Amino acid sequence: MKKITLFIVCSLIISSICYAGEGMWLPILLKQYNEKDMQNQGLKLSAEDIYDINHSSIKDAVIVLNDGMCTAEIVSDQGLLFTNHHCGYESIAEHSTVEHDYLKNGFWAKNHGEELPNQGMTAARLVYMKDVTSIILDEANKIKNEDVRAIRIKVLRDSLEKAEPNPNNYKIQINSFFYGNEFYLLAYEVFPDVRLVGAPPSAIGKFGGDQDNWMWPRHTGDFSILRIYTDKDGKPAKFSKDNIPYKPKYFLPISLKGVKKDDYTMILGYPGNTQRYLTSDEFEYNCKVHNPAVIEAMALQINIMKQDMDADRAVALTMAGDFASTSNSYKYMLGQERQLKQNTYILQQKEKEAKFMEWVNADESRKLKYGKIFDKIRDANEKLKTIEPAYSYVAYGFFGIKNIQYGLMFYGLHKNLENDKLSRQDIDSLVAPYKNKVKSYYEKNTVSTDKKVLASEIYLICSRVPEEKQPSILIKALSKYKKNDLKLAVDNYVNDLYANSPLLQSEANCHKFLGKISMKKLEKDPFFKLVSGMINYYFATLSVVESNVTQIRRENTRLYIQGLREWQSDKKFYPDANSTLRVTYGKVSPYIPRDAVSFKYYTTYQGILEKYNPQDPEFDVPSRQLDLLRNKQFGRYAENDTLRIDFLTTTDITGGNSGSPVMDAQGKLIGLAFDGDWESMIGDLVVDPKVNRTIAVDIRYVLWVIDIYAGAQNIMSELKIE
Repeated sequence: MKKITLFIVCSLIISSICYAGEGMWLPILLKQYNEKDMQNQGLKLSAEDIYDINHSSIKDAVIVLNDGMCTAEIVSDQGLLFTNHHCGYESIAEHSTVEHDYLKNGFWAKNHGEELPNQGMTAARLVYMKDVTSIILDEANKIKNEDVRAIRIKVLRDSLEKAEPNPNNYKIQINSFFYGNEFYLLAYEVFPDVRLVGAPPSAIGKFGGDQDNWMWPRHTGDFSILRIYTDKDGKPAKFSKDNIPYKPKYFLPISLKGVKKDDYTMILGYPGNTQRYLTSDEFEYNCKVHNPAVIEAMALQINIMKQDMDADRAVALTMAGDFASTSNSYKYMLGQERQLKQNTYILQQKEKEAKFMEWVNADESRKLKYGKIFDKIRDANEKLKTIEPAYSYVAYGFFGIKNIQYGLMFYGLHKNLENDKLSRQDIDSLVAPYKNKVKSYYEKNTVSTDKKVLASEIYLICSRVPEEKQPSILIKALSKYKKNDLKLAVDNYVNDLYANSPLLQSEANCHKFLGKISMKKLEKDPFFKLVSGMINYYFATLSVVESNVTQIRRENTRLYIQGLREWQSDKKFYPDANSTLRVTYGKVSPYIPRDAVSFKYYTTYQGILEKYNPQDPEFDVPSRQLDLLRNKQFGRYAENDTLRIDFLTTTDITGGNSGSPVMDAQGKLIGLAFDGDWESMIGDLVVDPKVNRTIAVDIRYVLWVIDIYAGAQNIMSELKIE
């Protein structure tokens, strides 16, 4: 999901750190930028204890899952990983059946042999990163033409990646930071064999469901357990029964001391995407134009999915991962919109930009370099408005549908078939991988729901976009049906697609169709016509404008950040999140979200009992858990005769940080980050220290579930608990 964009300067007063809590800091720069401040706030470690490429350090225990989907941490010398329940949710669902419903009942492997392989899941460890900015920019900055400059940078990046010594077959990539003002090379050790070890029932791991999502107070045990496997030599390897548990360079010890107000906390993780360095005009465009359209498109999908999932448990299991992802993004957008409308962030940003321009206009050379930044971005956004809401409906609604994403692969197949010199054997070889993808799609197929969702998104486009701006493929297709009832026409069209396209009829019919495939035969298929027609519409009509606007934004944002750093030369800036390892630190803290409302910094088991409602699946509680909690069987995980569940910190996180370790001043694990509060939905744009909070599950509740509730002593025996 793309996020709304904004940058707000923390303070017009020059300072070294904006405030405790804000910042997603690069670990390679901790010694230079943050060590002293972190230690002043309570850290008992050195920067080298956190990030060191010559010796084991905390960064070696922090894992990125699936190239940035989530974060996990190594907690044993046998490669055991803790992450969030919602990070493992799709894998848990894939392993679940109506007979063995691991989502509902939980899963606990009693030994290594019972651990379940997760197809397609990867776990990666950052080995090292290094600054290559000067190598790239010394040459790129000589080029005046932006298009030529961008091409040259890409060539330089590719060349440096290939030239990097790599005897261990690491994944090497160069990432851009500060919109192309800095570049770092990163090397990852990637493990493709990751197995499911344990997961609580969803009634624990997802307690509160969508109603409590992004809310506080929370009472969610949002965790699952994985394990990395390697070959017998300890090297990354694809799944094999002969693989062995990973022997890590470092794993996190676990603390049972708990947290109290103002305790130092620290998170290492892989935040996905923030955009805090853009302008007030972009902020307004997203708030008033783009976001409402995306929210509308998402709402259609989740309402249909929810109805069908509630009606059929088999459908619910099949769609669990897709629904969780879409509904999470939808509620996030709703929360962000609320914050945008209720607060004065746009006005604040305009005031900051005015101050910046005062500095720019005080010098002729600065005026020449930075004077037109805001005007150019404003003009670009006006151009982008000419393709809305069609752009948002198509890019985030239509192309986000499962059956359309399935259809996109046939567009790629068509491109491969354009070579008229292909033999039948060549074609069969091309088609073979697609047959496996077809099988995967039909294993997760929910025809009735998929049809409804597709029809709803087509209807949205045709009813809300002026006809002269609608996709020609839809105008032509719907012209065959009664025009006086658009909804009926769309429903009939989608029904006919499923009836007449072998690609949509069944796995068997699709395989039969592919067995005799040709370019012309594919072009006649009605479903392929829809997919290719919408792709052509997007690239011919929408992406031309969007890509031009993106280029203008990127160029001018790069200059804006360069100017900001020149203007506030004594300030330490951190780059936007981009799924690379970051460090954030702050305090355990309550907060006051609005007048006369105050929240504590932790919750207890009593909240679970208070919310318990057997008539509501989002607040149902397993009978065993009820008995244990009511009888206060807390074991060694109690504090003052209660069991704490979740807590709050001021650390700065976003999507991708899910599952990140929350550590104390000694670097011991005290919790798992899993969410932000409702008021911090604006956090990808601007951090508000008064209300921006990370929600973490207390590690003692995690251990209580594993130990007391599940009795998984094989897992407990691996952990180093202090």
